[in-house]
Amino acid sequence: MDHHRRRPVPRTAVSPPAELVVLPELVLQGTWQMTLDHWLLKAVDAGVLGPVLRFYHWPWPCLSLGRHQYAYPARWDALDHQGHLELVRRPSGGSAVLHGSGLTYAMVLPVTMVSGRTGVERYRFCCRWLQHVFARLGHPLVFGRDSAGLTGSHCFDRSTAADLVGARDGKKRIGSAQRRSRRALLQHGEMVLRPASSALWQQVFGQGAPPGLPLHPSELHNLQQLLRQALMQQLGLDHWRCWQPGPETWTAMTRLPMEPGSAVPQEEATMAVSG
Repeated sequence: MDHHRRRPVPRTAVSPPAELVVLPELVLQGTWQMTLDHWLLKAVDAGVLGPVLRFYHWPWPCLSLGRHQYAYPARWDALDHQGHLELVRRPSGGSAVLHGSGLTYAMVLPVTMVSGRTGVERYRFCCRWLQHVFARLGHPLVFGRDSAGLTGSHCFDRSTAADLVGARDGKKRIGSAQRRSRRALLQHGEMVLRPASSALWQQVFGQGAPPGLPLHPSELHNLQQLLRQALMQQLGLDHWRCWQPGPETWTAMTRLPMEPGSAVPQEEATMAVSG
């Protein structure tokens, strides 16, 4: 009989994520794009995924409302019913964004990786990689100066400290919106890459479309790669891996409760990531 006591295994500190999870560029119906981003927020909050980045486009014009934006013109519902656009609600805050002519990104980080205590500080941290890349391409961007208290029907009719504008012309180029859970932070961003349909913008907002970023087609080809590299450098990550949502992930999304403050059970998130 062995009378020696087994020594307890010493506990080691949990190391920070060593890689960035990058999803392939997906062109999906707006409702699914927003559901996927909401699910990613829950998965990172549950500790199942580390930092996540994805870029995506839209198959048709889509008008996304901020999480708490319940008052909006009735004509937006009419345009949705008539098939001119798809009206969806984002899991992040802010006001309406008309997608379709730009590049959208969703970045989800564990809150332990985000610097800043105030909302303004967190936006500055989460936009630094964008500023680095566009400055390198010859299009420096600075933060807007409009008061966050100003009301507006849509994201691009004002430029607050959450937004990036051209350093030379003051035109808004990238709009941002955030949502923080207990252990994760989601940031949505819309980069206007080319002029949107002026006719549709006039129908939706009663004004002309914002100008696109003056990027050469050759710069657009490598833009996502440059942005990914800049984010990794900012976060101190050496590696990245591509992750494609599987059938079980999409099934888990259909069961995701959308009420504010709801959570994905740990075992459900784990099952979905393994799918």
